[in-house]
Amino acid sequence: MIFVRSFVFHILFYSGTILMLIALFPCLLMRRPLFIPKLFTGYARFLLKYIVGLDVEIEGLNNIPKDNSFLIVANHQSVWETLMFFTIFKNPVMILKKELLNIPLFGWYLLRTGMLAIDRKNAASSFKTLLRGIDQRLKDEQRPICIFPEGTRKQPDQPGEFQKGIYLIHKHTKAPILCVVHNAGVYWRPHKFFIKPGKVNVFIYPVLPAVFDDDTLKTIVPGMVHTKAKELAKIGENKHE
Repeated sequence: MIFVRSFVFHILFYSGTILMLIALFPCLLMRRPLFIPKLFTGYARFLLKYIVGLDVEIEGLNNIPKDNSFLIVANHQSVWETLMFFTIFKNPVMILKKELLNIPLFGWYLLRTGMLAIDRKNAASSFKTLLRGIDQRLKDEQRPICIFPEGTRKQPDQPGEFQKGIYLIHKHTKAPILCVVHNAGVYWRPHKFFIKPGKVNVFIYPVLPAVFDDDTLKTIVPGMVHTKAKELAKIGENKHE
């Protein structure tokens, strides 16, 4: 049954995505067609809930600042969070790898909706450009910046080491940090086809004000994310025993 539901989801998700990208092509003439990520990810959430049987349970929604100028720092386990965070937060900006911008049509939408990319082959020069983009999104557009400091997707019970980019971004922007933790990898494993039914647990910590120095953040933030990630992973795994 999991195979059938996963198969139907992927067929509908990718075919529907292609149709939307084609149908909405004229919207690329708009400066910031921010309704497109909402439409795209809302469609994915609908399919996950009604085809796969995967929903979400969120704790701490009231901790999201009213002012959207903050950094979302989250663990990275699955495709799920790269989609569903658009349904939880208001117009987030994802920091992604530059290669995604080269995908025909899809990459154009990423650029037009203000997503930011980093070139890992030219990290130093690319990072300076990234910081300028972050400033513009935070200050001028009032949009939160979503960062996955582990870099690549990790297994639910094996959180990864934080890369230094998050601390450099915080030092540059002086923006508050909102730590967000989930167990999506229990249901949709990294680089896997099968998606299990259930409820992804998402936990949103109270926001950390921009008064912490970098050394303190290097201790606090990974500790908060990793501790909660392991706890939520156990909760998710216990549901499937």
